[in-house]
Amino acid sequence: MNTPIESHGITTDLLLEVFDLPVSFHRCLVPVAGGVTPALMLSQAIWTTQALEPAAGGWFLRSQAQWTQETGLSRWEQETARRALRRAGLLEERHLGMPAKLWFRLRADVLMQALQASSVQPSLSQERR
Repeated sequence: MNTPIESHGITTDLLLEVFDLPVSFHRCLVPVAGGVTPALMLSQAIWTTQALEPAAGGWFLRSQAQWTQETGLSRWEQETARRALRRAGLLEERHLGMPAKLWFRLRADVLMQALQASSVQPSLSQERR
C-alpha cells in the first residue's frame, strides 16, 4: 500500500468512482438567489443557458431527475429553489407538450440588475470594520 488512505481500504479506483464530477456554484449568487440551494440551481441554469442555440430563445428542458443528477438536489430542494428563483424573477417556467414537460428560462437581465444591486451594498466584512 502506497498511501495512508489505502491503509484504510480506500483505493484510488474507489476514490475515482465515488468522486465524480464536482458540483460548484458562484458564491456571488447566494445573496441574489436567496440562499445556497437556489444559487446552486441558478449556477446550473446559467451554465446550461450558455450552451443553448440562439433559436431556443433561452428556453431549456430539464427533468427533476436531470436536476438531481447535475446538482445533487432532491425534489424538495429543487422545488424550494425554483420557488425562490421565480419570486426573485430570475427564472421563468412553462409547461409545454403532451404530456407537459417543464421548461426553464434564465432572466439574464434581472440577474444583471440583481448582481449590480448586490455589489453596491457593503459586505458584512466591510460593515464590521
